[in-house]
Amino acid sequence: MRTLPITASKEEIRQLVIEWNELLAQEKYKEAFEMFPVVEDYEQDWTPELLESAVYTYGCPGYTREEAEKEFGSADYKVTSILENPDKDKIINSIDISSDYAWAGSDEIAVIHYDNVPLNGKMSDLTAIFSVRKVNDNEITLVFMDLHVM
Repeated sequence: MRTLPITASKEEIRQLVIEWNELLAQEKYKEAFEMFPVVEDYEQDWTPELLESAVYTYGCPGYTREEAEKEFGSADYKVTSILENPDKDKIINSIDISSDYAWAGSDEIAVIHYDNVPLNGKMSDLTAIFSVRKVNDNEITLVFMDLHVM
């Protein structure tokens, strides 16, 4: 689990999201999945395989590639690098860290909506949602909640 100091800036938090994206761009789903805890009792019981499925189906996790190809006509979506994207600044600026989190939980201190996850080299409407959780008096981490189309 990756952590940051409790005093981390929004830029440092965004850097963790970028690092997560770059692992997905390298198709290192297990490593990306293991960066952060996963929220319990949400809409999905996330696994690295389900995370991969959410990517190649453009936000419809749970399908095999064959099922997605048959159902949607395509299963070839791939997260691509933010750092190599011509819309890099726009994508990074779309990583919204909000303190409007009252619904989340007692240890949650913010919610992140990462819109415009780049797929196949272009910005998309695929959105990753994280919360920022206090781990202890000195550290925070991100908690992966969801990856879907908003």
